[in-house]
Amino acid sequence: MAHFLLEYRYVNQTARQRARDEHLAYMRGLHDAGQVVLAGPLADESGAMVVFHVADVAAAQQLVDADPYTAAGATTGHTLREWRIVVPAQG
Repeated sequence: MAHFLLEYRYVNQTARQRARDEHLAYMRGLHDAGQVVLAGPLADESGAMVVFHVADVAAAQQLVDADPYTAAGATTGHTLREWRIVVPAQG
């Protein structure tokens, strides 16, 4: 298993609002399944970041593709990068 950092930008606020509840339910489900570690919008509301915990970049891409925001055309500029965490979060 590996961590992948996703960054994306919002491009259609109307589509974002329409898909928001479904997107949040999707992200919460992934979190409950252990596939999302952290997720949330940037403070300036221009986009968001997600930390996935999955087998590989293909698995991360599948999660991005299945996101209701992606399907609704609410986001663009999806950038996935593997992230090697050396100092873990303390809870």
